[in-house]
Amino acid sequence: MELESASIVLGALAGGAVRGLQDSATAAVKDAYQLLRDLLANRLHGNRSGEAALEGYLEEPEVWRLPLQQSLERTGALADPEVLAAARLLLEQLGEAAAAAHVTYVRDSSGVQVNHRGGNVQHNTFRS
Repeated sequence: MELESASIVLGALAGGAVRGLQDSATAAVKDAYQLLRDLLANRLHGNRSGEAALEGYLEEPEVWRLPLQQSLERTGALADPEVLAAARLLLEQLGEAAAAAHVTYVRDSSGVQVNHRGGNVQHNTFRS
């Protein structure tokens, strides 16, 4: 369970750090990211190595993943329903934002297939 929880929380946090701070991010993404970050910061408050790992993870996730995961495990953050709910909300918002931002334009083509939100749509126009 903790490994799955770690993947959810750390994945959401990394995705939020990348997309949540961009100007093009929706208010929902920014709010969900800030909520998760605040919850984790509160859990790690006073734990110097944990606080450093959180800040480091936001800059270099691949370097700080294990130290942050260990700190979150020790504080019980990965088992906290509020933290998990915030992480899932952020992942949901990131997914919706990515789907809404994806637009494909195809011109003067035939036999084009585009994956649209998990399903495939095929439109063929052949001119002779």
